[in-house]
Amino acid sequence: MRKTSDAIAENLSFIGEIRKSLGRPLRVLHIGNIANNAYNNACIQRQYGIEADVLCYDYYHIMGCPEWEDGSFQEESFGGLDHFNPDWWATSLRGWSRPRWFVQGSPALCIDYLRAKNAGWKIAAAFKWLQLEFTAWEHAKSAQPDAERSSNLPRRLRFQGWVNSSTRLGNDSGGYLLPYKFWLGTSVADGILGPKPGKRAGKIAALFDNMSAAIWLAIRKFRKPGLRDDREDIARVRREVGEFRGFKRAMLTGLVKPLFDLMRPPLRRFLLMKAPISNSGLVALSMSSEVDRLKEIERLTNAIRDDSVELDVQSLGYLEEYITSHPRSFEVILRHYDLVQGYAIDGFIPLMNGVKNFASYEHGTLREIPFENNLVGLVCRFSFKLSPHVFITNSDVSPSVERLQLEKDRVTCLPHAFDDTKLIRFRAGHPELAASASGPVLFFSPTRQHWKTGNSSWQKGNDIFIRAAAQIASHHDFKLVLVEWGQEVADSRALIDELGLTSRVEWVQPMSKIDLWKYYCSCHAVVDQFVVPALGGVGFESMVLGRRLITAIDREQTALFFGEAPPCLNAISVEECAARMLEVIEDPLDAKGSGEAARQWMATYHSAERIVALQSKAYRTLLSGQWDDTVDVASCGKRP
Repeated sequence: MRKTSDAIAENLSFIGEIRKSLGRPLRVLHIGNIANNAYNNACIQRQYGIEADVLCYDYYHIMGCPEWEDGSFQEESFGGLDHFNPDWWATSLRGWSRPRWFVQGSPALCIDYLRAKNAGWKIAAAFKWLQLEFTAWEHAKSAQPDAERSSNLPRRLRFQGWVNSSTRLGNDSGGYLLPYKFWLGTSVADGILGPKPGKRAGKIAALFDNMSAAIWLAIRKFRKPGLRDDREDIARVRREVGEFRGFKRAMLTGLVKPLFDLMRPPLRRFLLMKAPISNSGLVALSMSSEVDRLKEIERLTNAIRDDSVELDVQSLGYLEEYITSHPRSFEVILRHYDLVQGYAIDGFIPLMNGVKNFASYEHGTLREIPFENNLVGLVCRFSFKLSPHVFITNSDVSPSVERLQLEKDRVTCLPHAFDDTKLIRFRAGHPELAASASGPVLFFSPTRQHWKTGNSSWQKGNDIFIRAAAQIASHHDFKLVLVEWGQEVADSRALIDELGLTSRVEWVQPMSKIDLWKYYCSCHAVVDQFVVPALGGVGFESMVLGRRLITAIDREQTALFFGEAPPCLNAISVEECAARMLEVIEDPLDAKGSGEAARQWMATYHSAERIVALQSKAYRTLLSGQWDDTVDVASCGKRP
């Protein structure tokens, strides 16, 4: 069992203290979720007693979904998922479902759901959750119109789709498939036109068909004397009825669908009813009076307008809407929480609503974005410069922190949101997974293939690893295992062919986390990226599992950031990468204990416990004076 240091224990104690003071858990709203940072953070915060919710709006990338992190999906089905619009219902998640505190969809729908959830309106919240699910599925299907039908779509979503549909019969046949239409297209049609080919009818059924035909002909002649039997119309109705899947669906549609149409307007009004605005969080207490708050917002809005002189034309077109309408819509839910944490540029949302209890969370955001002459750069710069607290998760952005002149007392160097306990349990449960003592040395690189174009923050430098392998290929036995994903897979394949490494490379499809961890444990070394000199998700996970990691880090910066530089096999050039690969080849079973050193470093400097403790320390400062006994917090303890 890992021992908790006195400093960590003291910082974590704040969570219990505020619970005792308020009579409820600390509430934190995380906004934004690139690379699942907010989801992972909320997961570990909830383990330590924080009531954390995540609002992930207008973002469906596969690595921004909980299913990517915790869903046990099948590897063979993963390759067919669109990375930007994944259809999670096209694969089996083996019983796993996303938690109801993670909300993903359009801003308006997410806000409606959180209002209902936080007001305790369980029925309305359930309906809104169903809408969120259905919207996500429709979003995925619209991006892949030719894809096969979602094989694991639950009944509730099939029902929602049926309610939303407007299935009608023909343009001039009128109405839904009412019982009369069904009778006309089956019994009457069989009596006048004869049964369909291959259909066998008993004597009673044939008698009913003949009676139906006679009755219908009599009705027609009575209404409009002189009309013939209209065989063409009857045949058309038979075809339309045939479009429905059997008697049950036809009758259900005819009887129930019109009722739903009648109920749809009042039902919609019910679902859109505004739940009581919750003022029960410390965010509400932190806000200035309404008059002063609106003045603050107006001053800030004018400052942003004045600072927009160098924006490009496209950014200027979106400026007014983004700085006014966009953040205002979130105000109704912010007051329920004690703290708001904005990821990337989403600290702008609490900022533009006059919230004082908020923090901005950097995950690569400050490398280049705040210095670009576009709308995102402008919003990013204002968000971080005016944020009461800033969490920095990448050691290499220290120069940007200085350039933005962020005061040290409101900046926390925070390891990436990461739950090491999941990997520790996995490793303990799979002692049989180990690197082979015979055969070629395996270098596994799960990093996406992106090394030629685009922003350097996104590039991985895969070519450095490939060229390093080529340098040592003639005298050593090894194998490269690469994951076939990223924008430049074709470029990597071409380079591998050019350097004569094709026979040494195995390509595997993107996989679930569990399968990824199995690969980590079974290789001799994990290879990450060589462009940004900082640790990323691949590094954290492989090190917790006790694997050697070849990647680029700045030892001085990481030592300042974490307290001690991580024991990686550091490489930033082709020559350095080749040298690190040789170290692994010459010591395939890690007699030097580099992997174990990496595991111990993670336990000390990058544990979930330490990550939550560092945030708790910052939260204590942000909420200073609001949560102790000197403040009347009776209104903060209960729902409105």
